[in-house]
Amino acid sequence: MESDWDRTLREMSMAELLLRNVGKFAAVSGVIGVVIWLSWVMLDVKHLQSGFTLP
Repeated sequence: MESDWDRTLREMSMAELLLRNVGKFAAVSGVIGVVIWLSWVMLDVKHLQSGFTLP
């Protein structure tokens, strides 16, 4: 027999799990984006003398 509290607790934990996975994905995407941007800036030989530029 399942109470409403147990059902609510399970839904909260599923939502928490989903939010954690979304958070991890966002963090990894951000890190990859920064690495790609930095390598793009560092390898931009044509504008090397101007320093850091936005792509």
